[in-house]
Amino acid sequence: MSIQRFFGFPEVFDDFLNYAPIVQSRARDNGTLSPAIDVHEGRDTISVDVELPGVKKENVNVHYDNGKLTVSGEIVNERTSDEEQRHWSERRFGTFSRTISLPSKVDADQIEASFSNGLLTITLPKVEKVTKRQIEIK
Repeated sequence: MSIQRFFGFPEVFDDFLNYAPIVQSRARDNGTLSPAIDVHEGRDTISVDVELPGVKKENVNVHYDNGKLTVSGEIVNERTSDEEQRHWSERRFGTFSRTISLPSKVDADQIEASFSNGLLTITLPKVEKVTKRQIEIK
């Protein structure tokens, strides 16, 4: 039985339920990587914070298209010495992707992204018309 049916929530909560702790632990079991996010909506902007600890800025892509924001990239294991024997590892490596539907239309030409201390912050100004754009991370 899906969590949505169990709790009786409408589809509007699908994005939240797919990343709730109980579902996220199941995703870890099958090897999927999905970064945690916070979304804040103000009067004029939407801000999205994405946790990406240990990820380099060059390994992250941000894309906006018709109301959907996608953050994707790769978590690389930089420890590749053949001389060391791994005794224990709980860290995950590989590609990740997270797409969210935004509650308002945004000005794709004015989207900004910054990356500091493992936190990607994307600021999306609200407007009436919708466009698409690849966003450069500063």
